[in-house]
Amino acid sequence: MKVIWMFASFLCIAGCFAQAQTGGAKARRTNAQILDFIVAEEERRVVEAAEAMPAEKYAFAPTQGEFKGVRTFAEELRHIAADNYLLGAGILGEKPPVDTGRGESGSDAVRTKPEIIAYLKESFVYMHRSVAAIDDANMPIPTPEISPWPAGTATRLGVAVEDCVHTYDHYGQLVEYLRMNGIVPPASRR
Repeated sequence: MKVIWMFASFLCIAGCFAQAQTGGAKARRTNAQILDFIVAEEERRVVEAAEAMPAEKYAFAPTQGEFKGVRTFAEELRHIAADNYLLGAGILGEKPPVDTGRGESGSDAVRTKPEIIAYLKESFVYMHRSVAAIDDANMPIPTPEISPWPAGTATRLGVAVEDCVHTYDHYGQLVEYLRMNGIVPPASRR
């Protein structure tokens, strides 16, 4: 199942790359530019969702149906930020610059809505810096511990695509949480 998810995600991202490359030689973008565009779109949507949810609803997690043990809205945001830091650090070949918590949970010190939004925004700044380091040579890098790439097969480009796919997966969950609380997601208001 994970292989199918990865393949479907790859096709989706590849379509974005292909679409971004059209327009002739003058419009050709580097892999880093394409990924920076995708990260900027994710950042806008995730931060808008974070800002749209009232602070008193940050502890919300669905309870009806098969939702036992899922993350709260706040935990989803901290998880996205932690993975931005962890995968960004893998791309740059360095340790994450902040506390990413146990596993991929995000820092336990980040609790309030303003703290979570700041942590999230800073993680996207770091991810932008990380994708800027991607060159078109696509050289192998050590596989980050949280990455599904087999040892020795990760590349900066591959890990950046993984981060993009991962973030959109959790963005979908944020949208569902907003709707379950009677809030129309900002991206759906346009």
